[in-house]
Amino acid sequence: MKNKRAGLLTIILCCSLLLSAQVQVSKEPRHKNALENKYVRLLNVNIPPGDTSLFHIHSTPSVFLHFTTTVVCSQIKGKEWVTAKYTEGYAWYRSFVNDTLVHRVSNCDTVPFHVTDVELLSAYKAAKILQPLPFTILFENEKLSAYLLTAGSFNNQIINGRGPMIAQMVAGSELTLHNKKGKELSKLKTGKYVYIKPGTEFYFSATADEKINMVLFEIK
Repeated sequence: MKNKRAGLLTIILCCSLLLSAQVQVSKEPRHKNALENKYVRLLNVNIPPGDTSLFHIHSTPSVFLHFTTTVVCSQIKGKEWVTAKYTEGYAWYRSFVNDTLVHRVSNCDTVPFHVTDVELLSAYKAAKILQPLPFTILFENEKLSAYLLTAGSFNNQIINGRGPMIAQMVAGSELTLHNKKGKELSKLKTGKYVYIKPGTEFYFSATADEKINMVLFEIK
């Protein structure tokens, strides 16, 4: 009887360790929850050189944006390590709906690794079909549109009647978000983000000769 109890306790302990070894990405210590609302959860990820995340689970549609050019190693649970180089400003989307990913990530470079993982929690149901914004489209799908804005993109054009947005500054000193009447709502610097509520009437301004590289995600 004692042997059976000991065996049962061992099984329970092993299961507990297995569960703790792989957590939802939002619970992984290096994925900091910087913003969460009805529509999105923004996880800010900073991994120093030589550091490695825990095994974690991606199961929610997500869009990623890289702020650094870094060599990164990743390992899918049960498979070999894979090395890739991610470039500053690279943005991409993955559904994860029928494609759940359990992996860990390591910074194999000598420079920091900074990326954001924006989980798409709920769709925005617009009252009408929204036409694309007057910016360069990086990609779009049924979940969101991703736009690239550079210094020449800012013409103080007022944007209104749109879905929730997240603007993230990849490079450049600073840009300003104004409401329709010109009141300053927020300043955006390199490596930072600003959330724009649905229906906000706004425009961006920036110095024309600045090296601006900003990515704007609009949730559909």
